[in-house]
Amino acid sequence: MWKIIEHKNPRHKQEIEVKSLLNEMSIYSYASYAEQFESHFKILVKDIPASNGFTAENQYKVTPRNHKSLEVWKLTAAGDFKTKMWTLNFVENEN
Repeated sequence: MWKIIEHKNPRHKQEIEVKSLLNEMSIYSYASYAEQFESHFKILVKDIPASNGFTAENQYKVTPRNHKSLEVWKLTAAGDFKTKMWTLNFVENEN
């Protein structure tokens, strides 16, 4: 399971939909490594509708920090890093 740390509260529809996708992925994703999670995110984020002409696929980027942690960034129109939105850390099952 992935634990989400929120750095910026989502306010816009597309931000909320990306957060919802991350919540779902954090619970149900088979990925136990950041690289797997990143690949899966790239596939699923394509289904989020465009907002103001920008697709979520081009607005958000997942960057691995290490094998068990990653960051989700909101990008500028030029594709540069703008705002760190969330950090996700993999935690082993505590059952």
